[in-house]
Amino acid sequence: MKGLILLANGFEDTEALTTVDVLRRAQIQIDMISVMHHIQVESSHGVGILCDALYEQVNLDEYQFLVIPGGAAVFNHLSKMSIIDETIHHFMNKNQCIAVICAAPILLGKLGYLKNKQYVCFHGCEDVSFQGIYQEKMGVCEDGNIISAKSMYYTIEFALKMIEKIKGKQWAIKVKKEMMSDFSKEE
Repeated sequence: MKGLILLANGFEDTEALTTVDVLRRAQIQIDMISVMHHIQVESSHGVGILCDALYEQVNLDEYQFLVIPGGAAVFNHLSKMSIIDETIHHFMNKNQCIAVICAAPILLGKLGYLKNKQYVCFHGCEDVSFQGIYQEKMGVCEDGNIISAKSMYYTIEFALKMIEKIKGKQWAIKVKKEMMSDFSKEE
C-alpha cells in the first residue's frame, strides 16, 4: 500500500509531518509530494521540507490513498489549483481512501464529494453548500473512503484511523502502543 501527501507552501506542520511519521511507523509508504514548482516547500510556521518528488513526476496510478493536510496552503494554493481537483477525482473515481484534515475537507466539499457524507473540519470551514452531515462533536470521522479530522490536535488519531483503514485495527493498536511505550495494555 502506497500513498501520497500533497504539500504546498503554508501547509500545517503537525498535520503533515506527524501523519507521515505515524504512517511510516506502520510500514506504510507515503511520499511527500510538492505541488509547487520546487522540491522544497515551507510550512505555515516556516519549516522548510524537502519533498520526495514534484507533482509533475508522479504517476497517480501507483498510489492507493491520498492525504491532504490543512493550513493556509488550502486557501492560498490548493483551492486554486486544477491539479488538486483532478487528483481528488482520480482517487474518488477509484473509491480509494482520501484523508483530509482541518481546512482540507473544503476541497472535497466544493467538488460535491461530501454530499450525504459524515465529515468534520476546522471550525468555520463547514458549509451547508457541501450538503454533508457535519459531525460537530467528533474529532475524526470516517465515512466510506473519506477520513476527515477537525484540526491539528487530532492528527495522531487521524493517522491511526488511516492505519486501521489501510492495514487493519491490529496495526493501529500496535503503532499506538509503540508510540505510548505501553506494551502491557490492550484496547
